This record gives sequence, C-alpha cells and structure tokens, in this order.
Amino acid sequence: MTCRKLLMMSVSVLGLILLVILVAAAADKSTATKTNSVLAAVERKIVKEPNYTSTPRYALMVLGTTAEAKIWMVEDGDVLYVDKNGNGDLTDDGPPIPQSKIRTFQSDKGMCRDCEYVLDQFQPQDGLRQADFCLRRWNYGDKEDYGLSLTLDGKIPMYAGWFGTFWADSPEKVPLVHFGGPLKPTVLRAQRFVLGSTLPRLSITFLNPGSAKGATSYLSIEALPEKTVPEVRIDWPVKKGDAPVRTYELLTSRCCYWEFFEENLKIPSGITYGLATLTISVPRDVFPFDLTTDQIQIPVRAQ
Repeated sequence: MTCRKLLMMSVSVLGLILLVILVAAAADKSTATKTNSVLAAVERKIVKEPNYTSTPRYALMVLGTTAEAKIWMVEDGDVLYVDKNGNGDLTDDGPPIPQSKIRTFQSDKGMCRDCEYVLDQFQPQDGLRQADFCLRRWNYGDKEDYGLSLTLDGKIPMYAGWFGTFWADSPEKVPLVHFGGPLKPTVLRAQRFVLGSTLPRLSITFLNPGSAKGATSYLSIEALPEKTVPEVRIDWPVKKGDAPVRTYELLTSRCCYWEFFEENLKIPSGITYGLATLTISVPRDVFPFDLTTDQIQIPVRAQ
C-alpha cells in the first residue's frame, strides 16, 4: 500500500472519529435543549380551586418525557390538595390529604415539628398509575424544608426537594418539578481534585434540575438493580507533551437516597493543574432515562 493511500485512510478515519464526536455532542445539546423547551411550554394554570381556609402555597409536578401530565399540589394550612387525575380541577379529587406521623419536640434549634402527607396512588387522565407519594415537611426552629418521594409510573422511585423550595404563592410563579425527563449526572460533595491527595468519596447523582432552584428531582439509588454499577472514566490533565493519564472508577456503593459513590479515590501521579473530564457510563438496558450529557469537568488544584 502506498504512502498516499495510507495518508488518505488516516484522514478518513480521523474524519469519522471527529464526526462521531460532533454527533454525540450535538445529541447531548439537543437533549438539553428539548428538555428546556418542554418545561418552557408548560402552562401554569389551575382550572378550579377549592375554598381555602388559609393562605395557599402552590407546587407543580410534571410527569413524563414531554411533561404531558401536570399534577398540582396546594398546601392549605395543615392539609394538602393533590390534583390526582391531572385535569387542573382541585375540587373533584376527594378530600385533601391530612398530615400524618406528626412529631413535636424540643431541640437545640428550638421547638421542632415534622409530618408527612401520604397518598398510596393516583392516576392522571390517560396516564400511568403513580405510587408511593409522600411529601415530608420539617419545621425545625426557624427553618422549614420539604422532601417529596414518588414511584414514577409505579416502578421508578424518585425524589425531589430537600434543598431550596418548590413552593410559590401563586400558580403563575410556581417552579416545575419534572419526574420522567432526561437526567444529568452531577458530582456531589467534593467539587475539585487536589494534587497529591486522596479524595474521600467520589459521588455521582442523576438529576433533573426542573425549571428553577429548589425544583430538582433525583433518581433513587433503588431505581437501579443492585448489580448495576455506574462507571466513571477520568481523563486527567497532563503537561503538554506528556502521555495521557486515564483511570476508571466503579461506583459500587450507594447511600443517602440518590448517591452512587466510590470511597478513597487516589489522585494519580504525573498530572498537573487543569480540568479532569469525567465520562459517566451506565447500562442503557436498565437505566430508565436518557442523559442530557455523559461528561462532567472537575478542576484539579494544588494542596
């Protein structure tokens, strides 16, 4: 084979590789763009409301890839209205859900109170059955938090809330909590690598940020079979001219509702300052959603 033919073949292969990279990047961008446009198109409107006994607070779940089902939640004092059939009418779903598992106690934060709103199941019009709805409320001293859990489509456990708020004082201002849309792999805990050290825990979660801060939803660790282990390939920054440094990590441990992790990650020698690129791999045959991206970049810094 002549040098000219070899050169032409090399150029062709490089072109094919570049094309694959560009297509993958475009697909990631397209998925994220579609997700944003889906939520932007959701109309924040309630058809009919009951007569509230106190100042209502509004929250809105949207279900499915295209957010086709809208489930309104309205907290009225110590009861919760849920639009169980997703028709926008909060007066035809039966009585509101009362608080249960109420606890009141004193702590170093002052008087504390927590409770739950529990709904075994509900089913939107022309939709799948949703199960295990539980909205937890914590009032500890001056702080108030909410955490929501749901088994999406009766088979995929997910969470939302815990950080920030998904409540609003009017339907028009309500953020959207999206269950069923594409998920974004995100680093928890340590947000940087430090040269010459060991990272106590490399943690990844899979989340959908919703439409605003506080409206994030998370894939439960119980949504994946125990033998399903996410893999992280790390391409480390090196000095110009040095050989590439790449390591592979398996997130074999799970905890804290939505955290997949590996303990005691060793930072390899021979790397320099810059950005480490993490590429997340999950078995697509058992992972329930698309990913908006499979890469995360983390800064590498000095001790």
